[in-house]
Amino acid sequence: MRVGILGTDDDLQVQAVAREVRSLGAEDVLIRSDALDEGLPFSELDGRMHYRGTDVEDLEGFYLRSVPAAYAPYVEKDDELVLYEDWFERYMQERERAAFFIAWLLELQAKGARLINPPHAASVLQYKPFQLNALRRAGARVPRTLISNDPDAVRAFRAQVKDVIYKPVTGGAITRALDEETLEALEAVRGAPVIFQERIGGDDLRVMLAGDQIVSSVAIRTPDQHLDFRDDPVYSGGAATYEEVRLPPEVEAQCRKAARSCGLVFAGLDIKRTPSGEWVFLELNSSPVYLDVELKLGHPISRAIAELVVGRRKVVSPLPDPLPRGGEGDS
Repeated sequence: MRVGILGTDDDLQVQAVAREVRSLGAEDVLIRSDALDEGLPFSELDGRMHYRGTDVEDLEGFYLRSVPAAYAPYVEKDDELVLYEDWFERYMQERERAAFFIAWLLELQAKGARLINPPHAASVLQYKPFQLNALRRAGARVPRTLISNDPDAVRAFRAQVKDVIYKPVTGGAITRALDEETLEALEAVRGAPVIFQERIGGDDLRVMLAGDQIVSSVAIRTPDQHLDFRDDPVYSGGAATYEEVRLPPEVEAQCRKAARSCGLVFAGLDIKRTPSGEWVFLELNSSPVYLDVELKLGHPISRAIAELVVGRRKVVSPLPDPLPRGGEGDS
């Protein structure tokens, strides 16, 4: 059996999953996610894909560590971010490269290949409001949330909630506090909606779900608690410690249901455990960073991913679409 891994060869998580794939008796084929950027030969001829001169149409599974996406190309100049002079050409090339990859992955999925995670699920997951509603449908508690481009609505929300944070609708940025300085510049939200949420105190938990099983659940420990643990230099520098956490059965069930409703086979979930013992869900991730936890606590996360890719671990199907109101099946 041959399975693929889409990522870069210097990514330690890619290397860890590849080792586990080989230990299961399968052959791993690394497809570099930057292959087209680097001009490596990649061609589809009459429906069959060839990568660097090798036919790769028979790959039975795929771990999608990183999938190309189109971004406006920029550079930092005089402490400001500015576009390249040829930004439009660069962006259009990135868009075409990303489309080539996604179309191939969708075709592999249509032919029955196991994609961890399917590209449509990973792309939809970037839309944070959808995630929040998926968590609500799963019965999970989420922070009080306002998504708006209305400064008056934001001011009213802050007056009611008091301690508020904000982040972009598509993610990709560190969470910030809605302080007095930010309030003075609030008119800027008229240009695009922003997510505003009540700030939740307590332990930062990272939960890893593979198929229908929780394979890791830890509290992240650093000397100081930050608004967003990703912004903590201790965490980003690899010096954080982790404490194993046992989730209540109802919280485990909410993790499974939320991941299924988002179409995720492998998921990282960020949860807050408040001092009063509440479990508040923040978001889901389709390609979470986990290797530090695996190395320090021995949680078999890479093994679980490899088992999903080669078909050794049960994959829970997404939740069925609800019947339309008034449609067949109503009683």
